Amino acid sequence: MRQHFISSLLFALFTVALHVQAQSDNRPNFLLIVTDDMGYTDLGAFGGYEIPTPNLDRLAWDGVRLTNFHAAPSCGPTRAMLMSGTGNHEAGLGSQLFNQLFVGEYGYEGFLQPRVATMPEVLQENGYNTMMSGKWHIGERDPSGRTLPSVYGFSRDYTLLRGADNHYGSIRDATYSEDGRVHRLEDPTYSTIRYTDKLLGFLEDHDGSTDPFFAVYAPTAPHWPLQYPPGWEERFTGAFDGGFDALCNERMAGALNENILPANASTASCNKEAGPWNTLPTQEQQSFIKAMEIYAAMVAHLDEDIGRILETLEQQGKMDNTWIIFMNDNGPQGGALDARLIGGRETSPINNSLTNLGKPDSWASVGQGWADASSSPYRNTKSSPYEGGMRVPAFIWHGSAVTSGSIDHQFLTLMDIMPTVLDIADIDPPQGNFKGRDILPIRGKSMVPLLASAPARIHDADEAIALDHSGNRMMVKGDWKIVQRPQQGWQLFNMIEDPMESHDLASQRTNLFSDMVAEFSGFAATRNYIEVSTAINQP
Repeated sequence: MRQHFISSLLFALFTVALHVQAQSDNRPNFLLIVTDDMGYTDLGAFGGYEIPTPNLDRLAWDGVRLTNFHAAPSCGPTRAMLMSGTGNHEAGLGSQLFNQLFVGEYGYEGFLQPRVATMPEVLQENGYNTMMSGKWHIGERDPSGRTLPSVYGFSRDYTLLRGADNHYGSIRDATYSEDGRVHRLEDPTYSTIRYTDKLLGFLEDHDGSTDPFFAVYAPTAPHWPLQYPPGWEERFTGAFDGGFDALCNERMAGALNENILPANASTASCNKEAGPWNTLPTQEQQSFIKAMEIYAAMVAHLDEDIGRILETLEQQGKMDNTWIIFMNDNGPQGGALDARLIGGRETSPINNSLTNLGKPDSWASVGQGWADASSSPYRNTKSSPYEGGMRVPAFIWHGSAVTSGSIDHQFLTLMDIMPTVLDIADIDPPQGNFKGRDILPIRGKSMVPLLASAPARIHDADEAIALDHSGNRMMVKGDWKIVQRPQQGWQLFNMIEDPMESHDLASQRTNLFSDMVAEFSGFAATRNYIEVSTAINQP
């Protein structure tokens, strides 16, 4: 009883401190970093020691690592949920790709809908200077062309409107928004450098302002096509010669060392979709090794550029008053090495020869084996409703308000970020009518209670959290999770005893299974989750 009282008192004092800070003239700033297609263990702080990521690692180790944090299975739905604090169907991204089945259907409009209020809109209305540099991907299919960052609350933006571009900018129909002006790319600067430079320019323009800022940095690296940052061609030569089986074992050992895996996670074998490394022909192995060397260079270079942002905040004296939230947008990209070519839209022929891989005119993906290695011990990769497709690395950092070195293992989703930011900023979540339009409620919950020295549970054990993306379905309730993929039956997993989702218990826990499927069906009916007959692969 006494311990409960002390914990409650500490949490109350922590919350009061946050609100006092928010109400002062020195309201908190926010930097939200959203990476693209990284693996669960790519960061050193999550077990990947062979790729140097010192800037992100420092923040993660000094902050609170969220080991059970979930995005959507693919890029666009993740961004819709992140910006709105609610589900991807509510926000209009029930499917990332066009399908005739979804035409005219609620929840499948394919671009951000006015029925949700966005995080930058709410912050902008409350005096925040809002800025974004990177991938938008939630307005590309709007026939009016008006679902732009500037329309949905960003004062400044430099954004790629679609899901991907050549990192040196060679796709003919890739468009960018710069402060609301849509244009084709004319600057061949490597994408990460360009996004970083633009955000630094926004921060420099804001320097001296008395208003707080909310900044989103959403680079496209290491999303395909795998292309070297300039001058990084030799950085990782030979680092991955052991193959993806060896890397998988190293990553799981690193994750155990970092204490980020659940107590019952099995690391005895890799959760693989690809075949064994030693069965591949030598030439194929060489191509895979080169692909991973490029991928590692993209990740390490990205961390270096994040260091430039952190250095700027330090120089401006704003680091101590800035909350930094990091997350990746979905599981790592699997598939074939040459998967996801955007046929007919490149400005020059593709040359994927071994000696040319990584150059501006090559176009490769990291491949299933490396994706398996960086998502293990969790099942599957990007596009999947299993943990490997949705459980992503995430952390929250603040110089003084977060307990350094904390690790939180409770189930969370990216819908929880918007209410967390608003809570820290002491802004009431929007309800009912916002800026003249009726809006849906936020589904996420504030994560502020887990930041206290005695962290509290965010989602109650009886709270069902259901999501769907193009027929890839899941619902979590307490310790249990049900999963369904197109043309497949439902499965039931105990996420405490079996976080790898290896043992389907649907036939053993029949009453629980039936109740959860029925609850999902009721939820799906109110959101118009449409069943699909075939799998839709998402880029």
